Amino acid sequence: MARDPNFDWWQRQIGTPLAILLHKAGYDLEMQNAYIRFFLDCTIPALGPSHEMSSDASPWQSFMTDDHTPVELSWEWRHTGENPDVRYSIEPIGFSAGGCADPFNLLATPCLIGQLQRTISSLDLRWYSHFAERLLPNAPALGSQYGALLGQSPAEPLSTSFVAYDLRRKGPVTVKAYFLPSIRAMQSRVSNFDLIIGAIRSLPESQAEAFQALRLLTEYTETDALGAELECEMLGIDCVSADSARLKIYLRSGRTSFDSVRSIMTLGGRVQSPEDDKENAFGDLFELWNALFFPEKQASTTTTANTELRRCGHRTAGILYYFDFSKSHAKPVPKVYLPVRHYGQSDHLIAKAVCARMKRKGKQHEARQYLSALEEIL
Repeated sequence: MARDPNFDWWQRQIGTPLAILLHKAGYDLEMQNAYIRFFLDCTIPALGPSHEMSSDASPWQSFMTDDHTPVELSWEWRHTGENPDVRYSIEPIGFSAGGCADPFNLLATPCLIGQLQRTISSLDLRWYSHFAERLLPNAPALGSQYGALLGQSPAEPLSTSFVAYDLRRKGPVTVKAYFLPSIRAMQSRVSNFDLIIGAIRSLPESQAEAFQALRLLTEYTETDALGAELECEMLGIDCVSADSARLKIYLRSGRTSFDSVRSIMTLGGRVQSPEDDKENAFGDLFELWNALFFPEKQASTTTTANTELRRCGHRTAGILYYFDFSKSHAKPVPKVYLPVRHYGQSDHLIAKAVCARMKRKGKQHEARQYLSALEEIL
């Protein structure tokens, strides 16, 4: 049987770094082999044509990463000193994506979801089906609306869904799904945020008084100047039982000062409470912020908190946040992505700052793991 050059290309470009991350993160050999087999069987067939083999000069422009690679690899460190877990996200891409047969790349994700359903017994797709129906493009209307949709906002990405995996050391892979609703929102003539909030509120759990923490976020976007400027990017969900599943709403801000980060992460003070110990957390975050973006001013505690990062005109410029909601929590849990891609000075300085912070926190082993993986991959 002839070898598939697309398969070989994705195996080299993504499979090799994934194998390095699994090894450096301390997964045992049996688990490394199992997760590489999962990658070969389930992931590579969902990635579509390689960028090298595509006959089109511009293959599908995935919104997953800034260079349009449809895969993002990551580590998740825990607070307990354990080895990190490996995670990765993909945008499933069909071989006809962007063409007449599949202009919005709507065919690949259902195929992957079907395969995952046959592969992972614990997969729960109730929420996935609910949100897919309400947030993905209205396919029957797309043919007549194609030109109009592109003309309304040509800078908007055409990506509509991502799938992600947490490669756990115990138990099955945890699957997550992400919905980018901009096309459906344009079809419906509503904002991304309003479309997502409406979809969440139509869940039976929401009607039974779950997710009341949403009120804090919607109030912030309606009454706070910083909140009103936030642009909603996507909704993430866990494909597990609804009793333990989370919702994650992703929002981007064009403001790039640390003061704005503090305000947005606390929803203007709405998620602060005496027991949260947020001052220590923000102190740690500010220290890392200065090391990444103002290495020459790290001794200062006042001059950079209200300083905006340099101007950047890229579609993903600014700062991305997400707010994690679950049925059991009265307040959302905020997270922030530090935008080193656009505002860091170099890969070397970024890695140096991360390792230095780990060592200050007594995580010398983690720092060595991280640096060793980077050096082998890059």
